Amino acid sequence: MAHASTHPAHPLPPVAPRRLLLAQRLLRGEGSVEVTAFRAGETLTTAVHGVSADGRLVVAHVPNLLGSLGAFHTPAPLDVRVDVLRDALDLTVPTRLASVHLLGTLRWCRDSAEVAELGLRGRVADLVADVGPRVRVGVVETQRILLHDVDGVAVFCRHTLPLTSRGLVDQAELADLADDVLGTAPEVLADLADAVALGLLPGESTPLQVGTAPLSESPAHALDADEAGVTLLRVRDGESTAVHVALPGAGRLDHSPRHAWRRLLDAIPARVARP
Repeated sequence: MAHASTHPAHPLPPVAPRRLLLAQRLLRGEGSVEVTAFRAGETLTTAVHGVSADGRLVVAHVPNLLGSLGAFHTPAPLDVRVDVLRDALDLTVPTRLASVHLLGTLRWCRDSAEVAELGLRGRVADLVADVGPRVRVGVVETQRILLHDVDGVAVFCRHTLPLTSRGLVDQAELADLADDVLGTAPEVLADLADAVALGLLPGESTPLQVGTAPLSESPAHALDADEAGVTLLRVRDGESTAVHVALPGAGRLDHSPRHAWRRLLDAIPARVARP
């Protein structure tokens, strides 16, 4: 399969750092992955994915657990399409938060020693530890990555999208942040979104770029939360807007996303707060 050059003739447009972070999160292991053998048309839907210690995309699958490897049962490099899908934080929202798509070459590791050299973490490492040598672990090499999110489409060259399994923000902290955001009243989320739209709090507000089924009467929904900020869906007068609320202190070594969220709630300007 012929892939685009990592140095295209026409430079790709710049991408907002929060969208870069979202693409990194999906490739590091968030969401669900589908791996399709490009020529055979067979798809693995029970694989898990993540990244190696040096930033390569890794997929793992247990043959004959929920299906055989079929066309994937080959020691030769295999042309594949990889799709990573991530739903909205609020599962009642009929909108997919984001997806990542790429074409690349999958090469299975030869033995457990080669797997160990990858320095795996997260769900891929857990699967290898739980099942042992029955797990097939492969590395996917690619040159270009597409992100589809609530803002539209972004394209990354692989060398501009650094990945690593080391030094990630504590996942328990991010899980607590997600719980806190989901537990915040919709009216308060709406106030935050309106404060961003009015320029009273840092963030961005853009028309929703993906289709969605009719929503409930709730004025706002939580779409996403990470160390950089919270993404909300603001619904008003029949129109849906994606609002990205920046968390204070993001990027600092002592940054606590959960504490930043609480400070953000305390900072809602009085002029947008509801009586």
